[in-house]
This record gives sequence, structure tokens and C-alpha cells, in this order.
Amino acid sequence: MLIAVHNDQLVLAENAKNDMAYYCPGCGQGVILRRGKHKITHYAHKKGNDCGFSEGETLEHLKGKKQIYQWAQKHHWNPQLEVYFPTIAQRPDILLEINGHTVAVEFQCSPLSLEKLLARNEGYRQLKIPVWWILGSPYLRNLRNKKIVQFTQIFRKQFVLLFWDVKRAQLVINQKYWRCSYSRLKYDKKTILMEQIEMLKKKQYHFPSKEIRELSLTTLRLTGHVLSECPLVCHDLIASWPAMSIPIIIWRIGVILEIEKFPLFYSWGDKEWKNLLMKVNKSDWLFPGCLPPETIRNIIINQYTNELIAFKVICREDNHLILIHRPQWFNDAQLKLQLVKRRS
Repeated sequence: MLIAVHNDQLVLAENAKNDMAYYCPGCGQGVILRRGKHKITHYAHKKGNDCGFSEGETLEHLKGKKQIYQWAQKHHWNPQLEVYFPTIAQRPDILLEINGHTVAVEFQCSPLSLEKLLARNEGYRQLKIPVWWILGSPYLRNLRNKKIVQFTQIFRKQFVLLFWDVKRAQLVINQKYWRCSYSRLKYDKKTILMEQIEMLKKKQYHFPSKEIRELSLTTLRLTGHVLSECPLVCHDLIASWPAMSIPIIIWRIGVILEIEKFPLFYSWGDKEWKNLLMKVNKSDWLFPGCLPPETIRNIIINQYTNELIAFKVICREDNHLILIHRPQWFNDAQLKLQLVKRRS
């Protein structure tokens, strides 16, 4: 902790005196002032004290919290460290005042489950206080879709992850997670499509996952084809923000297979259509921790719906979507590749 109480006054650790008694503003128990050459000056609970706010703070967390505080001061956001809210029993790392609005800042360096994140955000929601979740360096390593979605926030009307670079003492706004299935680099659409065809072949025949194995069997049973022979409309060639634990192309193939079960000219209402697409690979949709549940997935669903309309698989009539054409499967993945390569 960087803040403790002495004589009913909040005292920064760097301003504290060694011969004074200090107390945790959350639980009221006595704390110890710690100074050192290799660690920033801070308060710590005495061994054995049970405090909900007594999480072991790393050097990065202590240093970063202080840097964010100083950064906010430069922006004249009137930062306050570790303000305790008794009604929700929470204490954000920093509290800001931006244009008359209170904003909480949480600098997260340690692992945090989705359940705990949702609980904390619910507390701030009750107080009508927006919160910025700023991630530390541990989250830069092996950041998978689950954690990306968990900490996705909207900043300047864009999906982002916020990081704090302790070495440079600066905020990093990261938008690099937009991607197409099996292609993280910004290739042209033709190259991405070719990569996806090759990857579908490899994924199906070389140590397939449970999802791939089940989808392969369903595809063969319903269409007589393998995954790499899927219609062109299955390929996601426009980058999307992570939303699922599986590549989006796998979900798209599942949607086409689901559509195959309906007769031509079948009509869906908007809600029925959305529920149909949500049902496909239902357990693979990831749950965001900082946004309304359907924020990201609605974009994925709307994007694919528009592509299916553009490919004339479905058409819109008033508030209904009508199946007007069955997308074409290819008889051979190699011929499909050759067709793609011939396209300019």
C-alpha cells in the first residue's frame, strides 16, 4: 500500500516517519512502513493480519501505481491513492476526477479470474463509477483470447487493452489483437485465404482438437466434404476482435452447416436469426469482464450476416432474413487453392 492513516489523516508512504504508528484505511489494523534500496517505500500489513486489501504487491505494482498517480497529476486529474469505499468494500488503486466525473483506476499485475473481475466491476457500477483496467507486464506474455476478451475496454470508441509500461512510465493503448483466423499478420485477402485453406487441412488431419474432430464428422455427414473444401463465404478475410476460444472460421463453417438444415426460402426474424448464430459453438463464446456481454459477439454476428447477404446466401425482407441460396462447397481443396491463386 502507498497510503495509510495517522491521526485520521492519510499519509503517503514516502512522507511517513519511522517512529509513527500507521493504520490500514480499509481494515483499521496497524501496518508497517517498509523502505529499501530495491523496493519502493510502502506500507505492509503485519504478518498474520487478515485483511481483504492485503494482497502481496510486487515491485512493478507499487512502482507503476506511483507512476500512474504522477502521470494523472500532470493531466490535472486530481488523483487520489487507494480511496476506500465502505459500501462496496473496495479500494481502487487510484481515483481520478476528469471533467467533473470520477474514474477509478485499477493497475492489475497479478492473475485475476473473470468472476472476481465481474464482482469488482459490479461494485463500481453500483457507485456509477467507470473504471480503467490497466494491465502490467505479466499480461503481455502468452495473452490468449480468453484474457483479451476479459479485459477488453472501449477507449475513444475502439476496442483496446490498456497497459502501463513501468520502464518508460507511460500508458500503452494496445489495439493489435484484430486478426483473421490462422493469420495474425496483415496479409492481403488472397494470402489469408490461402493460409486458411492450408491450415484447415492441417488441423483436420494432424492431431485435431475435439472441436475440429466433431466439426469434421458433422461436415462429412451433412455435405460429404472436408473442412478445407468449405464455401468461400466461410473464410473470415476481414480482421475481427477476439470473441471466441476457437478461430472464427470454425464458427462460420458451423453456421453454414446449421443453415443446411433449413429448406430454401426459410425465413428468420432478427431475434431468431441471432439466437441461431449464438447457438453455434455456444460454449466457445468468451465472456467479457469490462463490457456488456453481447458487445463483441454482436459485431461478429452482424459482420457475418452482412457477408452472407453480400454472397446472396440470405436476403433481408423487412425484419426477416430469408435463405435464398445454398453456398457452394468445393469438390477438392487443391482445386480451390488453384482457383484462389488464379484470382488477381
